[in-house]
Amino acid sequence: MLGGIVGTGAFATNVVSASDPLPREETKRFYTHQDVQDELDSLQRRARGAFELEDIGDSLEGRELTVARVGSGDTDVFFTTEQHGDEPTGTNAILEDLREIATTNTPLARTVRENLTVHVLPMHNPDGAMRNQRRNARPDDYTWEDPYFGEQSGPADPNRQHYFNLDEEFLADADEDEFDPDVGIPDENPSPETQAMLDYVVPLEPEWVADLHTQSFMYHGGDYNPGDMHHSSNYWFINEGAVDRNPEGHELSRRMNVAMYDRADGFANAAVTVYPGGTTLNIARNAHGAYGYGSILNEMTGQIDDRGNRMEGQMVRIMREENAALLEGTADGSLDDLDPDRVEEIPDRGDAWWWPWDEGYRPEPE
Repeated sequence: MLGGIVGTGAFATNVVSASDPLPREETKRFYTHQDVQDELDSLQRRARGAFELEDIGDSLEGRELTVARVGSGDTDVFFTTEQHGDEPTGTNAILEDLREIATTNTPLARTVRENLTVHVLPMHNPDGAMRNQRRNARPDDYTWEDPYFGEQSGPADPNRQHYFNLDEEFLADADEDEFDPDVGIPDENPSPETQAMLDYVVPLEPEWVADLHTQSFMYHGGDYNPGDMHHSSNYWFINEGAVDRNPEGHELSRRMNVAMYDRADGFANAAVTVYPGGTTLNIARNAHGAYGYGSILNEMTGQIDDRGNRMEGQMVRIMREENAALLEGTADGSLDDLDPDRVEEIPDRGDAWWWPWDEGYRPEPE
């Protein structure tokens, strides 16, 4: 493994003044970075068992990246949320999960605390989240040479920077259509947020990593009925080199998707589908499979401007059921009993459709 790579630029701290409210502060619908920090501090004070907070680094603008650890089990699992700052559902859901696991005595909380140590990085991209934008806060004049996309400028996508701790030899053997060995790994990760996660997770070697997102547009089953929305699209790692290197993790990742499907499909009218994800190793889902553990993606439907509070509540409930399936199945061992080939039962994600309240809405896609 390569050592840690410099993550923060010289222009990092306090770019935005307190007198300039950011979009997340103005909307008051979703957690701000300070809200997340306050909630984690509150949970630490109220926790019934082992609960620790660790600052693992800072965002480009100096916002703390804090991992919460809850439980005292021998098996480590890891969640990250809001890599894309306009996708807050995962943060909403995982903070509710942490609240239950840390401060209550439900069967789920007791089982998880006894058998697992759950590591959570909520709001992975706080600078983007405060702006309600997908990418981080790199300035427009920042430029780097990316082995996947060539020369890039401006804000970086944290979910496309997860290859930095992979060894050069492994990457050199990757498909040339996916990784340009002549460029290699840049000297600096354009997402210090992602580098902080890598420096924490890779030495941890967790059983699995779950990456929580939302997807834009509304997806449906083919009859153009708004009530037939596909609520959650999940996926496992599929990069060929990662699968060859980590076949057990690949099998685990598929079993995780089966568990999520069994638990959530039909819950609160949810429809769970397979996300049409890519194969490149820069994506968290594939990179963490190559690092040697299970790795899954969960994409709830509807980004920050797509839907109202009632729908957000439904998405949080569905995601929490999927998270619970992973935690319970890992804690009690029932995940091992699932057939990974049953992922073939999960339907593909349907077609994109306009939201009924969008300007220019039409009853059927062209």
